[in-house]
Amino acid sequence: MKYYFKLLLITTLFIGIISCESTDDPDPTPVHEEFPDLQMFVDRFVEEAQLRGLNLNLSGIDAIYVDEVRRNDQVYCGYGYINHPQTGRRTVEISRTSNCNWASLSDIQRENLFFHEMGHAILNLPHDNTLKCDGRPLSLMTDEFNIFEIYKEGEEELRTYYIDELFDRLAANEQCIDFGQDFSQDPVFLTNDLSDPFWNFSNDNNNYQVSRGVHDESGIPYLGISSEGNGENTGYIFKQLEVPNIPEGASVILRTKVNAEDLQGPGVAIALRMYETEIGNTGATTVETSFLTTENNPVGGTLEDHVLEITLPSFTRKTIFMIPFAVMMPGTEGAAFFDDFEILVEE
Repeated sequence: MKYYFKLLLITTLFIGIISCESTDDPDPTPVHEEFPDLQMFVDRFVEEAQLRGLNLNLSGIDAIYVDEVRRNDQVYCGYGYINHPQTGRRTVEISRTSNCNWASLSDIQRENLFFHEMGHAILNLPHDNTLKCDGRPLSLMTDEFNIFEIYKEGEEELRTYYIDELFDRLAANEQCIDFGQDFSQDPVFLTNDLSDPFWNFSNDNNNYQVSRGVHDESGIPYLGISSEGNGENTGYIFKQLEVPNIPEGASVILRTKVNAEDLQGPGVAIALRMYETEIGNTGATTVETSFLTTENNPVGGTLEDHVLEITLPSFTRKTIFMIPFAVMMPGTEGAAFFDDFEILVEE
């Protein structure tokens, strides 16, 4: 899993660089070091973790400067790897390119970027673009703001909050969160929007045919799975939802209406998986915390708007991934359509 911070062209930042030419001043201002040893930021990260009751041993991390950070034809100012493609080690790369302006950034600006990348490399966190009610980012893991200035010099209370939230996502529950919708009026969090390209599938070496479309007569969007009955594993369609912006304690409901004609064999089902991070001595691991499914009781035969539904009774904002699935069981023959496939939120 790779994570990154998008290139920002910093054109207005400046900092005074004062030389120590005079020996008359008993306390001269130190020279601004353009590329200090990045270990200072690793050590600072460990100290902040200790203040929050976490004991980290980060001797296994590489924190390095590179001439340029380029991935998939995009250029970034920093990049955090859980597993570096060459070394397999947790790694933070900081770009020396003049466009990123690292050499002229203040210490606190550098800390903003470096801690963001440590969130990726050490804490296994994806980007989180949720907002507070005041329009500020809820998390230091945002990639839609100037990451060098999420908190600034002198904003100690704000800095404390953002680092608290970095190590414990539940710290955000003390903030006023902009959920982007009123779930009491509009409970639909996810639908099968055909304009959304980020749906995935597993067809068990082409033993299943999967599709997305709209029924001609009703105009209802569907997820479709069919097979000739020779699937040895499940066939499924799924979507990974990163850091879902759902209130703490809300019920999360996955619901669909299944239509099929003479579906033979075990049948079809739905499932919902939830993931969190657990911080250990050398960094975080990503763990599955909930797996809800109807696979133990699949449905088959002729189905007309047959409702399948599973409910997670209490959502936690520690969740970093939520993945809903439409599933066809091994050995099933025929075609099934999962209509109105959606996730609902009830506070």
